[in-house]
Amino acid sequence: MRNERRHRAWWGVFSGLVLLLLTACVAPTPSPAPSPPPTEPLPSPTPTPPLPGPLITTLTIWLPEDLSPYRDEAGADLLAGRLADFGAAHPDLQVQVVVKKSRGRGGVLDFLRTASVAAPSVLPDLVVLDEADLPVAAQAGLLQPIDGRIPPDLEADLFPFAIGLGRVGEATFGLPLAAELQHLAYSPALLPSPPVSWTDVLSTGLPLCFPAAGENGVADDFTFIQYLGAGGRLTDEGGKPMLEEGPLTAVLDFYAQATAAGVISPPVVLSTGTDEECWAHFRRQGGMTVVGSRRFWTEWEGVAEPGPIPTRDGRPVALAEGWILALVTTSPEQQQRAMALAAWLMDPAWYGTWTQSTGYLPVTRSGLAGWTVSEERREVLTAVLAGARPALPRSVREQVGPLLQSAIEAVLQGRQSPAEAAARAVQSLR
Repeated sequence: MRNERRHRAWWGVFSGLVLLLLTACVAPTPSPAPSPPPTEPLPSPTPTPPLPGPLITTLTIWLPEDLSPYRDEAGADLLAGRLADFGAAHPDLQVQVVVKKSRGRGGVLDFLRTASVAAPSVLPDLVVLDEADLPVAAQAGLLQPIDGRIPPDLEADLFPFAIGLGRVGEATFGLPLAAELQHLAYSPALLPSPPVSWTDVLSTGLPLCFPAAGENGVADDFTFIQYLGAGGRLTDEGGKPMLEEGPLTAVLDFYAQATAAGVISPPVVLSTGTDEECWAHFRRQGGMTVVGSRRFWTEWEGVAEPGPIPTRDGRPVALAEGWILALVTTSPEQQQRAMALAAWLMDPAWYGTWTQSTGYLPVTRSGLAGWTVSEERREVLTAVLAGARPALPRSVREQVGPLLQSAIEAVLQGRQSPAEAAARAVQSLR
């Protein structure tokens, strides 16, 4: 019994020691750290919008196919490059070139008329028309006047005919870009210098070709030039077509004298209706001929020399046609941009080179100075361009042209004297 109590006491001491050791080996559990107070979530950053690029404005120009910068012809690459240079110099502008037929149905004027009614939004800012279509477009309200918009230095540089070529009534609607007219071509092996008067022509004894057959019953420009050079008027004070008997008689008498001298061959000239046919005849026979300037200046080398068309008193006279830049847009801002492009195309540093490469004549003195020709040829061109006048109005050509043609044929065929043929033409017009 005593041993049993002793055993129990010992077991109690042993259990207490074990419990004490276990308690000492257990690490105290740390108190949990206090949680931080709740915070508001940070807002997401707003993305920064990209900076806007430059605003591009489109400047649209309609060109006739004769001046297309995409053609495989001399001068086309120069024009394409000049238009591209304008865009590079004005990064906020994009030049859009639209090429259309030069004339007639589906041509520039036809599209202007159609689009102005059916789709005004497609109309160009700037357009190039031929001189015959310019007044039609202006009178139809399709163009905007440019009085006061041509830079003064450019306006002062224009030959006088160019200013008139862009006028319709009392307003200026166009800036000529390139010109074409008739002048003389002669054989330098036969003549040391060009004849400038009727007396000079008669004294040469060389054949003279001009389109005496006319086209569609209308006299060629050559006879109109002779009449104007003799002092004749084609319109009265009211603008109506007219003929003066004295100057017309003088022209027809010159034809009669030239026929008698063997200078004019009626069978040849009465079978020739265009200056192109005259040029072909001249290249076979030589002598003297009237020729279109563009054909001459692209084919003249080694063949002929240029001269003004001979007139009664030797004063140069020519009738100039041309391509005219005109404003279409009514927006003041676009008008300003369009006129800047027009001036860019007339810059002397480029303009002379371009016109010479195409065969078109320049309408500015500085443009002619840019031609690489001899001083003698430059003097001839200066005289021709200085004496040029705008092409005849359609009404004059249509009413007077057939009467002149009848008079030419009557005299060259020997059916009437110069005085009789002139009197009949004048009376018929009245």
